[in-house]
Amino acid sequence: MKVISGIYKGRKLKFIKDKEIRPSKDIVREAIFDTLRGWIVNKKVLEIFAGSGILGIEAISHGAKKVTFIEKERRCIEVIKENIENLKIEKKSEIIKGDCEYEIEKLENMKYDLIIGDPPYNFPISKLERIMGKIVKLNILKKNGIMVIEHEIKKEIPELESYEVIKRKKYGKTGLTYLRRIK
Repeated sequence: MKVISGIYKGRKLKFIKDKEIRPSKDIVREAIFDTLRGWIVNKKVLEIFAGSGILGIEAISHGAKKVTFIEKERRCIEVIKENIENLKIEKKSEIIKGDCEYEIEKLENMKYDLIIGDPPYNFPISKLERIMGKIVKLNILKKNGIMVIEHEIKKEIPELESYEVIKRKKYGKTGLTYLRRIK
C-alpha cells in the first residue's frame, strides 16, 4: 500500500493483512482527498477506527497540521507507529489506544477541523450512531468542520442535528458520506 498523493505520494506504508482489517482502497482515498484538497492545509484531524492510519497519513501528506489517531487493536497501533516513524511525521501525529466510543469522551476540550473514519463493515450501525452522537454532544468538530465516514454501501449514515450531509458517493461496495457542522 502506498500514499496516493500529496508530499508523501508513492511512499510505501505497512498494513495488516487480515480479513477483519480492510484498508481504504486507493480510489476511495483519492476521492476523499480530491474533495478536501487545499481545504485540509493546516487543519487538525481526528481519525477514528484508524487501522493502519492511512487516512490520517494521507491528511498529513496533503498539509494537515496535526492528526490524532484512535485505534484499539495493539497490532494496528504498532503499524501506525512504524508508518509514522518511517515518514518522520511524529511531531504531526498523536496515537490514542482504545475504543473510540470511549476515547472520544476524553477529547471534549479538543477541537478538530476534520473527523475521518473507516469503521469495519461489520461494525453495528447503532454503535456508530452513538459515536457520532458523542461527537455532536461533546462539540469536538469545529463549526464548518467536516466529518467523512467510509461505510458499506448498504448502511445509511445517519443525519445529525446541527450537521448537513454535503455529499454522498459510491465506489463499488463502499460508500462515503460527508457531513458539515453548520451550528
